[in-house]
Amino acid sequence: MSKATLRDVSEAWERLRLQPVQAMHEVFELACQALALGHPTLACEILREPSRQSDSPAQLRYTAALAQARIGGYREAEGLLAGLLRETLPESLRIDALSLAGRIAKDQWARTAEGTQRDALGELALQRYQAAWEATGNAFPGINTATLLALTGRYAAARELALRVRELASRDDGTQEGHWRSATLGETCVLLGDWDAAAQHYADAVRACGRQVGHLASMRRQIKLIGRSIALPASVMKALAAPQVVVFAGHMIDAPDCTAARFPASLETTVAKAIEERLESLQAGFGYASAACGADLLFCEAMLARGAELHLTLPFDASDFLATSVAFAGAHWVERFRAVCDRASSISYGVRERFLGDEALYTFAADLMQGAALLHARQLETEPLLLTVIDNDSVLRAGGTGHTMKNWSGLGLRCKVIELGTLRRAQPDQTVGNVSIVAPQVALRSTAVRREVHSMLFADVVGYSNLAEEDTPAFLLNFLGAIALIVRNSERQPDFVNTWGDGLFMVFDSVQDAADFALRLRDAVRETDWQQHGLPAGTSIRIGMHTGPVFPALDPLVGRPSFFGSHVVRAARIEPITVPGSVFVSAELACVLAASGDARFTTDYLGVQPLAKGFGQAALYRLRRCNEAE
Repeated sequence: MSKATLRDVSEAWERLRLQPVQAMHEVFELACQALALGHPTLACEILREPSRQSDSPAQLRYTAALAQARIGGYREAEGLLAGLLRETLPESLRIDALSLAGRIAKDQWARTAEGTQRDALGELALQRYQAAWEATGNAFPGINTATLLALTGRYAAARELALRVRELASRDDGTQEGHWRSATLGETCVLLGDWDAAAQHYADAVRACGRQVGHLASMRRQIKLIGRSIALPASVMKALAAPQVVVFAGHMIDAPDCTAARFPASLETTVAKAIEERLESLQAGFGYASAACGADLLFCEAMLARGAELHLTLPFDASDFLATSVAFAGAHWVERFRAVCDRASSISYGVRERFLGDEALYTFAADLMQGAALLHARQLETEPLLLTVIDNDSVLRAGGTGHTMKNWSGLGLRCKVIELGTLRRAQPDQTVGNVSIVAPQVALRSTAVRREVHSMLFADVVGYSNLAEEDTPAFLLNFLGAIALIVRNSERQPDFVNTWGDGLFMVFDSVQDAADFALRLRDAVRETDWQQHGLPAGTSIRIGMHTGPVFPALDPLVGRPSFFGSHVVRAARIEPITVPGSVFVSAELACVLAASGDARFTTDYLGVQPLAKGFGQAALYRLRRCNEAE
């Protein structure tokens, strides 16, 4: 079993992608490692171009389809599978391809509202699994066929088939890896109601998986789906426990000039030990945090000591972050900050630009961090948890520990607290401040206008440039009129609206309002017969969106408020590469939307794509409602 970490895979991929000719076997191996580690988004990235090459191996294309399926990219996965299933494949790969086709239909069935469409997807999934089972007699499609029978209400047939599959899997003929064989046996026991045996088999599967939590996520997804139709005891899911995803927020060490102790330096060892003990009890495997001096860095160091993944989010430029949140506590904290950054699995930023005195950037970074953890936990089929080191008497500050804790609790998610006041009272002989430290003086730029975080929407009409002159009045009256009607009927109006030609620019204070409007606009365009309104058939719209900090200011040319900054430009550069009839959004919007807890919406990862007009590249997602197919 590979002992590669996410950082190993990411760094190897960065080196490999720069080579003019990439070796297929190396690309394939990296993608398999990313999948096993529970990062199908990275696997999709690694295989995106190789899987499109005519000479790419069938196994590589299957793995690309599997990665897409795990992130909800069913359209891409089905396209790859369709090509594969037209070829002559080795039996084991054909089993996998047919079974994956069944899994895609099953996943779509699971997220479709009750009705004829859902019933049809259930039958399609069953047919695909049955075809693989009948053609091969392999236990993998066999157990999936049995489970689909149970999920569609045919319990007697499900139990009968589960008995046959259990007997087949018990022979251990070497056709299944150890963790999948144990999972198959566990699933047969679930369908047969043998709970103790099911829990034992699943515990065996977890041990066999080791660090391959991506495979464990697939097992958890399956058992959670079964739990919708069959009442399962808690012991079964407990046996499939995944490493905990932990979001962290904690106070900084007290500044040299502080007059009232909150987190004095004398408490560092005590807090470090408390964090280590909590992480051990939680079996933490993935951490999301910032890297300020004090509690943040203690958490980061503890996660790295565990061999866990650590994902850092800095609110702005690293040099400004050092000046505001690390250096005042002394040079040794700066060294620890750099050491943590050197070993972190990933580092992301709220903005790459300077701080400029904008406190809103701290809140934005906190929301991004929480959203990223929620999206990762969703892929792992688990629920993240917030761990805080907090003084309950401290003042609530935007983007601070208290703010993060309040937002997280508002989502109804679990939170574990290490309370500094309790620790201080247990160690009363503490000093206040660190008067021997001389903090370095660093000049920080500022601006008169403060940035605010908003969600921005850009849209344009596909084919507008081909409209005849006589079609222009119909466009103005009907197309823009339909958009105006949506705006008027919105419960909360956008903060800003502007149009030019076929272009539309809107700014929203709330990411939920932005998402709701974008999907209603998409649907209105999709569902309208534009020929009846004097416009060409197939008239469509592209919608691109981004959330980020922008400058609100009066436009001196037109004399009205507007919004400016690099994040407005980033939003504008997403729209031209959007597939007509879809809504593409930035990773920042996807994270902030996830952190909002709004269950009406979800996003599907599309990969890192080049933005329009040479504006670099960015990770993009497709926005949709939770109850609609891709």
